[in-house]
This record gives sequence, C-alpha cells and structure tokens, in this order.
Amino acid sequence: MTTPAEDQRDHAEARVSALRRQLRAGLAELPALADAERTEALDVLVTRAENLLRTEQEAEVATEQVRLARLETKRTGIQRTVLYLAIVPVAVGMVSGALMLFGALSAVWLLLALPLLGAGLRIAFGPVGPTPLMVGRRLRAAYLGVPASVCTTLALLVPNGAAETVLVILATIATAATAAFLVQEVR
Repeated sequence: MTTPAEDQRDHAEARVSALRRQLRAGLAELPALADAERTEALDVLVTRAENLLRTEQEAEVATEQVRLARLETKRTGIQRTVLYLAIVPVAVGMVSGALMLFGALSAVWLLLALPLLGAGLRIAFGPVGPTPLMVGRRLRAAYLGVPASVCTTLALLVPNGAAETVLVILATIATAATAAFLVQEVR
C-alpha cells in the first residue's frame, strides 16, 4: 500500500520521464526540418524543457516529502519505544530517592539516582530530534538507561561487598553513557 506522498512522487517521476522522451524525440527530429519549421520546433522544445525543469523540481519535492513521511513514521515508533524504556530509569530513580528520604539508603546514592532519574525523564519527555542521527542517539540512550537501572537496582539489593562495588561502577558507566548520548543528541 502506498501513501499519498509516494503516489505524488511516482506521478511526478512518470511525468518527468514522459517529458524527457518527448524532448529527445523533438531533438532527434530537428536536423530533418527546414529553417522555418526548425524555429517553431525549437520554441516547442524550449517550452518542453521549461516544463521538464518544473516537473523535475516537483519530483524532488515529492521525494523529499516521502523521506520526511518515513522519518516521521520512524520517529513516532521510536518515541513510543523510548517512552516505554524510560519507565525503568525513572522508576529506579524515584524508588531510590524514596528510600533515601526514609533513611534506608545513604545520601551517597543520590549521586547515582539523580542522573539516572534525570536521564529517564529526558528520554521520556524530551522531544525527539528531526534527523535520523538524533533519533538513533535517543534510542541508544533509552537502551542504555535500562542496564544502568538494572545495575543500580542490583547494587541496592546486594549486600556490601565486591559485587556491590562492581555493580555501582557498571551503573555509573551506563548512566554516564546514557547522559552522553542525550548530550550528543542535543548538539
């Protein structure tokens, strides 16, 4: 099934090819014509060439509209996906904050929970950029936010020890990478 933009592009490209054929046929007939007929034929060819230029511009505009429509479809799907993925970092950041508020965790965990919460909120509610590169960076940030959240959750659940330290380091790296993709997206 084609979209209206694709139909418009296909019709414009068909008109371009028809005008090109007519122009070539007119140019091929030109040497066989007498001088008076040649002048009239050249006037017709100039008109066809102008029509061809206009139609080529219409085809370019239609092709660009198809590209933009596809990008918009992709953006919409990715925005939905990143919204679902952002639930995890936001939830972990909020739960960590609540645990700190009630005294179950030390305030040091705030250094990990706040960036995670901020990144999750930016992923969920920030506008997705108009270029494919920006869309890809947002998707990567969303996919990195989930492991950062999982590592943070596991670090909160594991008792003190080497495993907690490793998980905190992994969570910090994943959170920093998530933030880096979000910063790159804005640029």
